This record gives sequence, C-alpha cells and structure tokens, in this order.
Amino acid sequence: HAVMHPAPLNIHDVLERVRRLILAEFPDLTITRDYDTSLPEMTGDREQLIQAVLNIVRNAAQAVDGRGQIVLRTRAARQVTLAKRRHKLALELQVIDNGPGIPDEIRDQIFYPLVSGRDGGSGLGLSLAQGFVEQHQGMIDVRSAPGCTCFTLRLPVSDRN
Repeated sequence: HAVMHPAPLNIHDVLERVRRLILAEFPDLTITRDYDTSLPEMTGDREQLIQAVLNIVRNAAQAVDGRGQIVLRTRAARQVTLAKRRHKLALELQVIDNGPGIPDEIRDQIFYPLVSGRDGGSGLGLSLAQGFVEQHQGMIDVRSAPGCTCFTLRLPVSDRN
C-alpha cells in the first residue's frame, strides 16, 4: 500500500477534480452533482481519494459507453460502524450510472485484482479503489441491476464516537 498523507479536505473538491478529469476523457458524458454542502471537512489523503473515486467513475463512464449519465451524490450518515469502529458521523458518497449493470458472473469478484467486465480492462481499478478506501477506515459496496449501478463509499468524518 502507498503511504498515506492525511490532511483536512473537502470531499466536494475531490469530486470536482474527478469530474473535470472524467469530462476531459468522456466529453459526451453527463455528470450530475447532488451534493450535501453541509458536510464538514474530513481528514484523508486527497490524492488517494481522487484516485479511488476516479477509478470508480471511469468504470461507470466506460459502462455507459461515455454517453450515459452519472450522478455523484454525497450525504451525511450518522452512527455508522466502519472497520469495527463506531463513528458519530460518516460521509456517504454514491456514484450512480445508468449503464447495463455488472454481469452476475463477476459481481461478487469485481474488487478482486485482475477481474474485469471489459475487453482490455486491467481489473485493477476497483481493487485499488477498495484498498484506498479501506486505508481510510472506510468501506465500499455496490448494487447493480440493468439500467442502474450504484457504488457507495462510506468514510469516517470524525473518529470521535
């Protein structure tokens, strides 16, 4: 794992950076922001979080052939247990796309290295994303059906109970 460089950060700055990078790569994509602007700053490694979210959003963009819709949604989650620790406040970040969904046969394995639903995919993007999220004492999960895939990241905002 890479060494973490934690510092106070605004998750929306991370999302805006990802949004700009993805729109440069996929100009026909629609990315809708649904942000809870009342969220406080969190402590984290900005570059790792950008990379984690970028990998998830890039997968979503590829799933919709660069022409669909992606929603970036943030919400506060209260009294959440992450990595066996209770947190008074956590950040919930969702990346939702309107693509074909994740094939059933790989859905349980998408966070494993070298598993990809795409020809030419390295299968490393989601594995790295999960590693970075776990280093932040967070968790990541996915729900997928045809027409809607939703990745949810939960990250602690504060370590105080």
